[in-house]
Amino acid sequence: MQKLVLFIILCFLNVSVWAQSQNQKSPSDSKPDPSPEWVEDPDKKTKIGKEEYTEDVLKGKSLPKSTNFLVYGASIGSPGSINLNLGYYYKDVVFRVSGGKWNTHWWGGQVDIGYSFWKTPVIAHSVSIVFGAFEVDPFQPEIGRGGQNSYPSGSSFPGYQHRDPTYEDLIIRSYVTEQSPDLAMYLEYESRDRQKVHLNQQYVGLTYDFLLGNFFLQLGGGIGKGDYKNPQLLIQVGYLFDTR
Repeated sequence: MQKLVLFIILCFLNVSVWAQSQNQKSPSDSKPDPSPEWVEDPDKKTKIGKEEYTEDVLKGKSLPKSTNFLVYGASIGSPGSINLNLGYYYKDVVFRVSGGKWNTHWWGGQVDIGYSFWKTPVIAHSVSIVFGAFEVDPFQPEIGRGGQNSYPSGSSFPGYQHRDPTYEDLIIRSYVTEQSPDLAMYLEYESRDRQKVHLNQQYVGLTYDFLLGNFFLQLGGGIGKGDYKNPQLLIQVGYLFDTR
């Protein structure tokens, strides 16, 4: 009987010791070791972990081209009011054409040859020599806007060719009225003020061109021959896509 009691007491003591040892363990013992893995290289040098470099990471992302790219898009302004644009930036040289046609008497076209004096992958500055021509047919335009003192009328009959008749025109009109009132009435109608006037201009000019991303601005002046005697303002504002 004494042996049985002694055996039970020893069992209780063993269980108590085992439970106490479990409680004394740190909570961190059950977690994985957060320290880095030490890996030994073949050359006997030690480093923390392994770093893998791919060719793409080492090469990096290439920047957009600052030259040798095509541009295309649309703009408003000279020469055709609403223009389609196509150009190419080749090294330091810029080639560009622009224009549009909306009816028989409202059209325009322009060719640019320029030099790009400062360019980055985002912005390009250039100056250009431009050659162009345009025709418009405004309704009853005001005299003097382009430096002219008169506009042609809608009639080619002598004495009725000027919207503001000269002294000689008045003499001819008076004679036509005496000879044929019906003809005079018809010619007066053909040369009336309240109608469209066909005006044209051929010009050469100098412009400054600015390309910021896809935003395009051209500003300059031109002079030539045609119905506009004064130098004309040349301006385009538009959005151009590119192949950079």
